[in-house]
Amino acid sequence: MAARTRGQAVAQQLLDDITSGVFEQGSKLPPERELMTRYGVGRNSLREAVQSLVATGVLDVRAGAGTTVQMIDGSSAITQSFTAAMLQDAAVGEILELRVLLEADAAARAAERAEESELQEIRATLAAYQDAVRRNEDLYARDVAFHRAIAAGAHNRLYLSVIDTTAQLLERFMRAAHHTPADVKAAAQEHALIAHHVLLGDAESAAAAMRAHLVSSNERRNRRDEAASPREADSFPANP
Repeated sequence: MAARTRGQAVAQQLLDDITSGVFEQGSKLPPERELMTRYGVGRNSLREAVQSLVATGVLDVRAGAGTTVQMIDGSSAITQSFTAAMLQDAAVGEILELRVLLEADAAARAAERAEESELQEIRATLAAYQDAVRRNEDLYARDVAFHRAIAAGAHNRLYLSVIDTTAQLLERFMRAAHHTPADVKAAAQEHALIAHHVLLGDAESAAAAMRAHLVSSNERRNRRDEAASPREADSFPANP
């Protein structure tokens, strides 16, 4: 795992101050210069820290309104847990294990609960992913969109919170990853199988297909890490 940047370290300090009540929920953060002095950093590092917490819903920034500490509900509590884990460089494997459990269940529930508009979104995001594969374009956003469409069909916003948070926190690792044409082809086939079972309303098979996809993705990642140089192995690849 790559070493923490100064911005990540400051984000952890800021998150600690928020969770301990130094900066209360619903309050405005102090001016930028005051925060720079408090944490002993420059403007760029502070802004990196703030943006990382904005991305995970801990902070909210609006033009002319400053930066507000968000209120904590069940969803943002999960978000904060992920944020803290990533800022501490927790093992990626632990987050992947949780996603296997949650996304397999989300796929099953989507097969049972998804409405026609949500099924259409699953079809559309799968088609966009497959089109990007054919065109050899960036797959990251399409991959996230597909998994998000499945989670939306489950009608449980906490599933969406997990996907959104992990996608944002891991983006720089995922985009830096190298994946082979065989990996991409396998992931595309796995996506299609997941969608097939969800669209058929087969909850058990949808869960099994999602679980197999995420486990296979992790196995492909591990194989690449073993073959990579030490520097290359610091990057966390996306699905595939």
